[in-house]
Amino acid sequence: LVPLGMGTLLGLLFAPGESDPSLILQHVFIGTILTATSVSITVETLKEIGKLNTKVGNNILAAALIDDVLGLVCLTVVTSMAGADVNIVLVLVKILLFFLFAGVLGVVVSKALNWYETKVRNRDLRRYPILAFVLCLFMAWAAEEWFGVADIIGAFAAGVIVANTPRGAYIESKFQPLSYLLLAPVFFASIGLKVEL
Repeated sequence: LVPLGMGTLLGLLFAPGESDPSLILQHVFIGTILTATSVSITVETLKEIGKLNTKVGNNILAAALIDDVLGLVCLTVVTSMAGADVNIVLVLVKILLFFLFAGVLGVVVSKALNWYETKVRNRDLRRYPILAFVLCLFMAWAAEEWFGVADIIGAFAAGVIVANTPRGAYIESKFQPLSYLLLAPVFFASIGLKVEL
């Protein structure tokens, strides 16, 4: 609410005395854009200071996730008010369906990995990170393609599912070098390349 209000106020300060509803809506849109947070930057920052797996870190990430979902809902409402061909109810239903989908998939994956754990014990451990990566990519794709939710929310949901499996810590230990050496640098470089000063 604070970035939404301050962004709207900032827009009004640069266009004082304007009473056209479409211009006011543009100012609200500026505020809506400022409500979006970057969960990936939050994760990297918490990882750098060693607070990612703490109670505070988990609370910050949960709040950021909820904030992104609320920001998405807010953006949907604002764009539909601008006359865009968007059905608010349909978008809200899709968001709810995604979380239902993530919950059901979480239960299924957890049971499947528990069964696999009892079957293989300490053999074929390399398959766990591969399965986790496939789940992450699938949920990121499904979130965006099927439900219209940001792909990072799907990936975050996959991370929550994997973290609650018997091999969560092992999978994390295998992904940390990949994250530091490849994924994070490519992500930040791509963000930098998109900047237009």
